[in-house]
Amino acid sequence: MKKMMKGFTLVEMIVVLAIIGILAGMLVPSMVGYIRRAKVVAAIADARTIKTSVEASLTSRFMVKSDSKMSDAFNKVLILDQRTDKKVLDRDIETVGAFTNYSWYTYKTTTAKSNMDKLKGSEAVDAVIAKELDETFSEKWQTGTAVNPLKYSNSTCKQYLKDAKTNFGLIVVYNQDFSVRMLQLYRKGILVTYINGEYIANTDKNSHFVGERPWKSIYTEAGQSGGEEFYNVSLARGQINSNGVFAGWY
Repeated sequence: MKKMMKGFTLVEMIVVLAIIGILAGMLVPSMVGYIRRAKVVAAIADARTIKTSVEASLTSRFMVKSDSKMSDAFNKVLILDQRTDKKVLDRDIETVGAFTNYSWYTYKTTTAKSNMDKLKGSEAVDAVIAKELDETFSEKWQTGTAVNPLKYSNSTCKQYLKDAKTNFGLIVVYNQDFSVRMLQLYRKGILVTYINGEYIANTDKNSHFVGERPWKSIYTEAGQSGGEEFYNVSLARGQINSNGVFAGWY
C-alpha cells in the first residue's frame, strides 16, 4: 500500500515534463500551419464568391438587353506594354471596367440604391455589382471612407485598412464579356489575387495592392513566377471620360 500511494519522484516529473515538451514541440507547429492553411482557404473562398457574384450580376443585368450604361462603364485603361516613349492612350491598351472599395462606398452613401435606373456609365454598373455583393454576404463588410485601394501600390494593404477605416480591400477588373480579368481581396491579413485563372495567396504582412504597377509584381511579391504575357500589363492611373479625355480616377 505504501508503494502504491507513493507520488512521482523529481526525476519522474522531469521525464514527464520533457515528454510533454517534445510532444508540444511537434504538435504546435502543425496546428499553427493548419490554422494558417484554413485561413488561406477561407480567404480564397471569399475571393471566389466575389468573382462569381460580379460576373453573375453583370451577366444577369446587361446580357439580356443592350444598355448604354454598360458600354459607358468600360472607361478604365488596361495598358498592355510598358513603353515610356508614348502617352498612355498611344500605347497598346484595352478598355475594361473596374470595381473597388470606393465604388462600394459610393453606392452605400448615395441614393443609388433607390435610384439605380437613373444612374449612368460606371456608376450604374457599380450599383449593380454592389447590390449583388450586399445580398451575397450576410456579414458586414465595412466600406469605411472614400479611399481607393489602388492608391496603395507603395503602401501596405494593412495601412490601407487603417487609413480607410475598413476591414477589407477590394479591386476587381472585368472584361467586356463580363468575365473577371483580375481580382484582389485583402482581408484578415491575407491578400488573395485572382489572375490567369488561378488564386494566389500572399500572407506577408507587408503585401501591397498592385495599383498601377505591372502585374508581374503580383507574382514576385508572392514568391512566384507567372507567364510573360502578364508581366507588362498594368491598370492606368486614370480613365477615359465622356469627352474621350484621359482624366483622373484614383
